[in-house]
Amino acid sequence: MSRVAELRSQILKAKQAYYYGGTSPISDAQYDSLEDELRALAPNDAIFSIVGAPIPPDAMLTKAPHRIKMGSQSKVNTIAEFEEWYEKSSAGGALHMSLKGDGASAAAYYEAGELIQVISRGDGSIGEDITANAFKFKGLPASVPDEFTGAIRMEVILTVEDWGVVDSVRSKNPRNAGTGIMGRKNGVQSELLTCFAFDIEEVRGGDSFPFLTEQQKCERLRELGCNVIQYEICKDAAEAIGFYRSIVKTRDSLPFWIDGVVIKVNDLSVQNELGITAGRPKGQIAWKFDSAGAESVLLSVSISGGHTGALIPNAQLKPVQIGGTTVSNASLANWDEVARLDLAVGDALWVIKANDIIPKVIRVTKRGQERTLIKPPRICPFCDGDVGRRITANGEEGVVLECQNEDCPKKSVGKIKRWITSVDIQGIGDAVRAALVLQLDLQDAADLYRLHLIPQALAELVINEEKDLRLGEKRTATILKGIEARRELGLAKFLGSLGIDRLGERRAELMIHSAGGKLSTLDSWREGTLSDSSFAESVGAPNTGSALQAGIDGVSELIEGLLAAGVVVIDAPPSGDASESDGAPSLCISGKLPSGKKKNDYKQTLKDAGYRLVDQVNADLSFLVLTDPDSRSAKAEKARKLNIAVISEEKMLELVKKP
Repeated sequence: MSRVAELRSQILKAKQAYYYGGTSPISDAQYDSLEDELRALAPNDAIFSIVGAPIPPDAMLTKAPHRIKMGSQSKVNTIAEFEEWYEKSSAGGALHMSLKGDGASAAAYYEAGELIQVISRGDGSIGEDITANAFKFKGLPASVPDEFTGAIRMEVILTVEDWGVVDSVRSKNPRNAGTGIMGRKNGVQSELLTCFAFDIEEVRGGDSFPFLTEQQKCERLRELGCNVIQYEICKDAAEAIGFYRSIVKTRDSLPFWIDGVVIKVNDLSVQNELGITAGRPKGQIAWKFDSAGAESVLLSVSISGGHTGALIPNAQLKPVQIGGTTVSNASLANWDEVARLDLAVGDALWVIKANDIIPKVIRVTKRGQERTLIKPPRICPFCDGDVGRRITANGEEGVVLECQNEDCPKKSVGKIKRWITSVDIQGIGDAVRAALVLQLDLQDAADLYRLHLIPQALAELVINEEKDLRLGEKRTATILKGIEARRELGLAKFLGSLGIDRLGERRAELMIHSAGGKLSTLDSWREGTLSDSSFAESVGAPNTGSALQAGIDGVSELIEGLLAAGVVVIDAPPSGDASESDGAPSLCISGKLPSGKKKNDYKQTLKDAGYRLVDQVNADLSFLVLTDPDSRSAKAEKARKLNIAVISEEKMLELVKKP
């Protein structure tokens, strides 16, 4: 790649990042140095006439047609299948063997050496314009030498190293994470994606340039400054098999994930003679990695409850060794898959590890002599709620069978809703709550208190697929503010919001008061004291103490998660303090106050002035203190129904100062 083209590429990328990315990858001094060097080499270069950046981001994700259709390749999985293809298709010639990157395909279009458009693969004919993001991709030059005009095909990949930067814990694999980044409208983290070019179509003098071999194409891609996918030329089938085997052994040490090897007849004239069938070129194949598998017997089928309400069938198998581990359970995906495979208990099955990780049943190998048919559930096994098919975005029934009871204990939507309602977090309605679970994989209430770590992902949350309506930065800020306002919770409020059967906030408050200081901390509730029948009776739970203790123990993981996420549980005041001030007017302070002070900051001041500070809105409350006394929150509305005065922090301070 010439120095002029290299300089032009760096300058264009810097312009794009500066004007539309908010930051530049280089300093002003470095940018000026690039322009000075280019001006010395090419003083009249057209780049000096460009004002601003070349690609506005508002073009992102608009539909765009490919100039030449991006097709697919047929696949083989075994040596025998490869050898059969080689005998039919290669004419005994050399093969171009390249890594099959596990990413997202796209095409970059250039005119007179300048990158003008990048389109995702889409359906091969029409994709989405991702040009604004592509200017940030590594390995894709914004300017190329020789006045190149044509198309470059590439795989856009999130490398293992950059996957760690993105967050390899929450995303299932780098392919999904990378594809999500590639399609972001705001371009966040696009600079972490790397392009690996694998094909080229060039126009010279108005005609398509006739490359002779696949290897020649790769050499041309390198000349243009592209990052070329790793490849090797094999003279025959034996060498090709050897290359494939070597890649299988070393794939884990590669800097990015791959899912096979792409094989092309190196001689392009032979490829052209072989032609295309059903959109797939006969002179090319993809040799996919074979998943390890073994035969087992289906012993039973259990149902697991997904956090979105999905009722997922799982196979219990006769233990079998696959890939060095013992497999006794396997996913059956959904109930339509059970019907498609025509599975029955007692059948012999072929089980593989999908992607070398997840055990999966792929076919029945032998019908059992005594077969027990598998029927989908008609009621939810966890809550006895109604069961139905999940409705897709276009209003049609999908393949997922789910519990339709929103309060099902297995559903994160229901559990999170209960917490939001109980602690009165503002701004999270049904659509937002469902989107949080489905798109950001929220498992429980603790995850709410980690959303401040991913504000951009929250802003990009799709809350209406048909209208492509996203949450946006303004609503994101409102929601995060509402969550922060409920990070500090009184002990009774915290316990009553955990969803423990027969333990609401009011009952927790009464038990704390009756315990004489023995239930004033969260730790004291978790020590097992309620299992003591005499103690349980003394705090007003004579027949339910053991059940309540079991309920608290059952949500131990949620409690630990909430504490780890920064939720603060305020100890209850000693019961003596409460009795001493019985009859005194009471105040409940809710939310973050304008002064920035928290309710505990006013505890002593209120006590000295003769007021009780409480956590609950009930008929005994005198004043509810809110940031906005005109708020229409559930707590404010409840106070008004009980004829309780709703006042501001300023009004509260006036009360305290009165003699």
